[in-house]
Amino acid sequence: MKWFRRDRAQQRADVVPLSGVGKSDEPPRQAPPLLTAGGPALQRIGGDGDKVTQLTTGTGPVILDVTHTGTGHFVVDALDGRLHSQSQLVYTDGPFSCRALVNADDRPVRALRVQADGPWTVDVSPVSSALACEGHTRRPASDVLRHTGGPGIATLRYEGDPRSDDGGYFLVETFEPDGTGFLDELANHVGPWHGETPLTGPCLIYARSDGPWSITVQPLPSPAAP
Repeated sequence: MKWFRRDRAQQRADVVPLSGVGKSDEPPRQAPPLLTAGGPALQRIGGDGDKVTQLTTGTGPVILDVTHTGTGHFVVDALDGRLHSQSQLVYTDGPFSCRALVNADDRPVRALRVQADGPWTVDVSPVSSALACEGHTRRPASDVLRHTGGPGIATLRYEGDPRSDDGGYFLVETFEPDGTGFLDELANHVGPWHGETPLTGPCLIYARSDGPWSITVQPLPSPAAP
């Protein structure tokens, strides 16, 4: 996957824009299954090719469950009320699935522009559908997790994307548990990386990732009794 160049340019100076998605002779990939906390979708969007469609779920934060089963190019742009691009949620090739958090910051999303060479679906789900982050969690691409514990130390590991020239992009941010406000940036790197970062109490964890990544949360020990 290759992230939108404007988004990449707004990151720290040590983040270098991708030069392109590398090609390989490996067999066609299958889109990995999405894991959610269950529950019906608020809105289902689908198509087989290019399409612009409005979100009908209002202005509150929601999670987009994105799946593409075609073998070629696949792009999803988040648009505002004037149909200006706010961010690029997906830019990849071949079968793919991921989850994205929208309307959790100051860039409202009112529609999606999808460019695809094959069948695709986008299910709009409530933030309550975020997968629980308990102990060690590994995900294949972008996803939204829910941390319900107290403060802790998060160990993050990004495995990289061998199909991209620079190893891919990894950005991890936290938001209020109901998705209504930004809290912190945990990671912002290009290429394989791992490290530790402080994690606040209950929050949503939104990772935008070109490849597999994992998080392990170690709770802070309880203070010793006097």
